[in-house]
Amino acid sequence: MRSLAIGAILAGLALSPLYAQSLDARLPTCFACHGENGTSQIPETPSLGAQTAFYTTVELLMFRDRLRITEPMNEMTKGLSDADLQKGAEIISKLPPPQPVSDTPDAARMERARALSHQNHCNFCHQSNYAGLPAQGAARLQG
Repeated sequence: MRSLAIGAILAGLALSPLYAQSLDARLPTCFACHGENGTSQIPETPSLGAQTAFYTTVELLMFRDRLRITEPMNEMTKGLSDADLQKGAEIISKLPPPQPVSDTPDAARMERARALSHQNHCNFCHQSNYAGLPAQGAARLQG
């Protein structure tokens, strides 16, 4: 499914130069991968709902300026102004947060995650509830 989404983006890029499109014209493509309600249905594509505006603005800036390389995102942000990036980040921040997976988690996997989180002090920036620290730009990982 992810290949299909990336293929659709790349096909769209070939038909019409993205840099000529406004942010509003690009948003449907953004939500096709990341989810209209902020919850991605595509494996390994992050859910962005309720992510902090500051964090998202920084990430979008890094994609636009190719400080972070992920081709679909680099292309989607190409030619957008700082104001466009901030507007997109504000839209994302108002989406509902993704809901945790309702399945019973694999106990061994959860224990490995807890150990890694403790070992790497993830709660320092992201808080113990993983809600992030918006003022410091730490992403919300919760959900």
